Amino acid sequence: MGIVYNTSMSPSKNELVSAWLPKQDFYTGKGTPKLQHIGGFRLEDPQGEVGVELRIYADHSDTSDVVYHLPLTYRDAPLPGAAKYLIGTSEHAILGKRYIYDAAGDPVFIAQARQLLAGKTTAQHHSESFTDEPRIKLKGQTAGKDAVIIRKPVSTVSAGDGVIGYWENALGQELTGLVLRTA
Repeated sequence: MGIVYNTSMSPSKNELVSAWLPKQDFYTGKGTPKLQHIGGFRLEDPQGEVGVELRIYADHSDTSDVVYHLPLTYRDAPLPGAAKYLIGTSEHAILGKRYIYDAAGDPVFIAQARQLLAGKTTAQHHSESFTDEPRIKLKGQTAGKDAVIIRKPVSTVSAGDGVIGYWENALGQELTGLVLRTA
């Protein structure tokens, strides 16, 4: 979906993710996270049906400021067989009810992540329609079968080969780190 709508969702993505994240095995915080969206990008669904967004959040619930990479997909109907990946539903002010999934269980995300790792598709800006995101880079050998999500990216490019994402720290400085790799 090349169009990014500048509108509201109720509940918001942050609210849904804040309720879902503490139930995940990669969550290292205590209690409810205090999330701030600090970076990310989008991928295009060739069919134009599914929104694919790779969001990077800082959790400010304690002094550690852990960074999480949480790819999400947005659909207008439930994804059959993916109930365990459902984060929740939200009312989009323009598009209506959206089913929001952890993208790890969505075949559209999996296919597009493979395409990105193979250099066959381009990352899109997270908040501007029809705009490439040149800060997203491929590093090293990315040929492989399966895309692996790096849920807690580390701000270094020496972490391995794959897709290098970006985010901003509390001082507004741009950081980069591995967000996707091949298995």
